[in-house]
Amino acid sequence: MAWLLLLGVVAITAIALLSSRFGWPIYLELLSHFQRQYWLLSLAGLVAIALTRCRWPTLIALACVAVLTAPLLPWYLPPQFLQAQPEGNFRILVSNLNAKNRNFEAALAMTQAESPDLALFMEVDDRWVEQLNTLLATMPHFSGRSDPFKRGIVIYSRYPLDAVEVLDFAPDITPSITATVEVNGQQLAVVGTHPLPPVRPNLFHSRNRQLDQLGEYLQNIQESQVVIGDFNITMWSPYYRRLLRRTGLKNVRAGFGVLPSWPTGETYSLMPAWLTELLAIPIDHGLLSPELTVANVHLGADVGSDHLPVVIDLSL
Repeated sequence: MAWLLLLGVVAITAIALLSSRFGWPIYLELLSHFQRQYWLLSLAGLVAIALTRCRWPTLIALACVAVLTAPLLPWYLPPQFLQAQPEGNFRILVSNLNAKNRNFEAALAMTQAESPDLALFMEVDDRWVEQLNTLLATMPHFSGRSDPFKRGIVIYSRYPLDAVEVLDFAPDITPSITATVEVNGQQLAVVGTHPLPPVRPNLFHSRNRQLDQLGEYLQNIQESQVVIGDFNITMWSPYYRRLLRRTGLKNVRAGFGVLPSWPTGETYSLMPAWLTELLAIPIDHGLLSPELTVANVHLGADVGSDHLPVVIDLSL
């Protein structure tokens, strides 16, 4: 029994390692996103093997758990060890509202409670923009494009938005929005993007092309960069790591936890809430230039979407 359980733990470890390092085909790459789940499964296997009191299977399973801890641990290590945490003075909200969602009140209440200085909303149509425009009272600067087919993307800001563009990198990918914002005398190049979900081969390639073209675009920007959105990819995908190698950006989650943002329990009501939370993965991101300082990151309240909002506090 111990050796049989160990076989399962070793198989899980192999899937985790291979998919995150060599996950170029679509179905192998999709497996890379569940590193947290692989760690939990391997830990459960280790406990079961330890109960058999078989020494070697237990030691090998322990080694597998240690290997699977490596991709997770950096996200929980404090970013400034033994130093005072800086105070945030610029808050960013990232929220995929889901094109089918009509819980306008919840989204507006969440946004008002978080009180962001800049908010990016995705999958917005004309009705969503009509509702979100009540935010103009506190964030009077607006730009973006609505769309009934999950391609809408809009941005609201307390600070003036300069050099605003809605970019279509290619015909088969979703638009991205770019702008420059000046905060406390510091120029920030803000880019909001929403690649398509890789549920089919054509969408898989569309997402990867968008990330590649985004990386090329960012290499020509001189200001400090803030790249936000629903990337439909996790930190463990080879395509995500390729984007970071090209741009030199850092993920705001570092030191604050994995913070899985998709899916939510209300959207997938046929699944038990505990199972939805167990399967959740982090696909909504904020990427920053290395010189920018993150004060805090947390997930916002459920707004009826299949995504939880991500709230980022910067210290500028």
